[in-house]
Amino acid sequence: MVLWLTAHRLLALVPARECKKFGTIASVLIDDTRNAIRNITAKLPNAVWRARQRFSFSRDGWLAVPIGAVQVLGDLSPAIRLLGPHRLPPAFRSGLVGAEVATWGAVSPSLLPHNWWATAANVAVLQGIGHGVATGLARAFGPTTPPTGTGRLPRPARVAMTATTVAVFATSIRRRIRLKRLVQSDDTFRASDLAGGVMLGTLGYGTVLLVGDAIQSFIDVLNVLLGKKLPPVASWPIAIVGGGVLLVLVSDRVVLRRFLSNASRRAFELDREYMRGAVQPHRPQRSGSPESSVDWNLMGRQGRAVVSGGPRKEDIERVLGRQAQEPIRIFVGLDLEREQDEPDFEQMARLAIKEMHRTGAFERSHIAVMSAAGTGWINDFHTSGFEFVTGGDSAIVAMQYSYLPSAYSYLADRTNPVRSSRMLIEYILRELENIPESSRPKLFVGGESLGAYGVSDAFESVDELFALTSGAVFTGTPGFARNHSELTKQRQQGSPERLPLIDDGLHVRFTAHPDHLIHDFQGDAYAQKWEAPRVVFAQHASDPVVWWDHSLAWRRPDWLKEPGSRGVPAPKKQHLDALHTMRWMPLVTYWQIAIDQLSSKDYPSPHGHNYHEETVAYWNGVIHGEDAGEDSDASLTKDEIKRAAAWIHNDATKLRRPVGGFPSKHGY
Repeated sequence: MVLWLTAHRLLALVPARECKKFGTIASVLIDDTRNAIRNITAKLPNAVWRARQRFSFSRDGWLAVPIGAVQVLGDLSPAIRLLGPHRLPPAFRSGLVGAEVATWGAVSPSLLPHNWWATAANVAVLQGIGHGVATGLARAFGPTTPPTGTGRLPRPARVAMTATTVAVFATSIRRRIRLKRLVQSDDTFRASDLAGGVMLGTLGYGTVLLVGDAIQSFIDVLNVLLGKKLPPVASWPIAIVGGGVLLVLVSDRVVLRRFLSNASRRAFELDREYMRGAVQPHRPQRSGSPESSVDWNLMGRQGRAVVSGGPRKEDIERVLGRQAQEPIRIFVGLDLEREQDEPDFEQMARLAIKEMHRTGAFERSHIAVMSAAGTGWINDFHTSGFEFVTGGDSAIVAMQYSYLPSAYSYLADRTNPVRSSRMLIEYILRELENIPESSRPKLFVGGESLGAYGVSDAFESVDELFALTSGAVFTGTPGFARNHSELTKQRQQGSPERLPLIDDGLHVRFTAHPDHLIHDFQGDAYAQKWEAPRVVFAQHASDPVVWWDHSLAWRRPDWLKEPGSRGVPAPKKQHLDALHTMRWMPLVTYWQIAIDQLSSKDYPSPHGHNYHEETVAYWNGVIHGEDAGEDSDASLTKDEIKRAAAWIHNDATKLRRPVGGFPSKHGY
């Protein structure tokens, strides 16, 4: 239909005298298409007869079906397929060899342990890619005539590759066990997960071949039709481009857009639901209270959780044993009639400022702008941690920018997280300029994941962040965040990409553990005293959200060149929680780390994409300096941080526990 409409529009631009020519060409193409269908139909009985010679019901009975299925599965299965295709065409030989090599990478451990479904996804997709790459190389550099015979590799090659496959599987088991220990996984390794994942992945690989063969057949038919009017040098490129364009159009308009549309509709409906643990606040210091200008019913599901949870004055006093103030929390949700409507961030920022004046937020010593990670979710260890560290002398302000979860927001729109944060910060800065410097509150910013990206890139540069704020805590910042990546590129020579050293720790400190607030990746004290404004970028070596980037598909990153990879151990003080034997492989590493993101919340902090107790320590360091917990009476001690973190965990789980329980006991 799309192609027909395009052709119709093009014909409308052509002079009338030329239309007859186009009409003649179109009729010829229609006739050729009909003839091609007739030829296929005529050949169908012969094809059925040949199939019956191999799978004869009269000779083998119904047993022919499972026997044939087992043989096809054997042709696709690792190691077994090296014996040569029994049911698949001999021309598949090069593709099967490529799939075998790709399997070695598919079962190798990545940043996080792979369960059965992650293994299946890796095996299916990577074998399909290996098959396609090997087939393409064979056609480009191999003989022009199709291969004949059984399609088997020479015996020495089969033996060598089979031995390699067995060795890779054995090594994979050993490394998976070690990786589970590194990230403190609660699950023990089971060989059935690996075997089942490989089996399901192999079936998926077969499905990929079927889809690929269908696409190839479509391109071949298109090439035959075009070849009757064009030379081969032109027909093939046009057929490939035409088939590719059609595939992209179908994938974009039928698959991707429909998927995102359904996800958006579901997210919109979910946003209007109420969490069981979220109760409307009655203290005036909270948005959504009876005194608030923000309607409780219009705050969104996660926004209601933000203002409902967290410590009150008496909670802070009980946990820390010191005097505290009532914390202020302000949250402005998306109030849209339809999910297609565009949010008015300027109007939302004005409402937030109105709430800040109502609650007395500008009279507090510390104000924090927190950016959400899609849906309005904010890590409770960020919000509550900030309040414990400041003794409640604080105001937290946040706005919702999307209904969609972070992964969908990343696909659909990466501008709104930055736009919303920028707008809110600008409005707050205008108000702060009207307050005498002696009594002006300190402004901090923070966020996790897509929230860290939104609020960090709300500033044009790191220098602007230093000039306009008193500090920041960013946890699990995605690799595509501009300021994060610029700092990483500018790191001091000799410091690793996983823990960059910036200006000897003067303002910015990258951390994988709270110890990195006071010493670098080697365990050496920073050459510079940590001066305000203080900024923390927290990132675990095992966090795939941080390390996944499109360039992984074709370029080896620095963190896979440095100690901590390629079999070279990293310094113990680096707190590396990923295998130092990991190596980069084109396409393979890219896909594996992409899959790792789906289970990145299933492991305890400080591993994967979970930043819990350590976040409290980071806020303590940013607000009180590198001597926090020792010389300062206002800062929290390590024991107080532990008590505060335990309270936050209990509060967060009670507040957000779904009906069926959490997918993982380490996330919420």
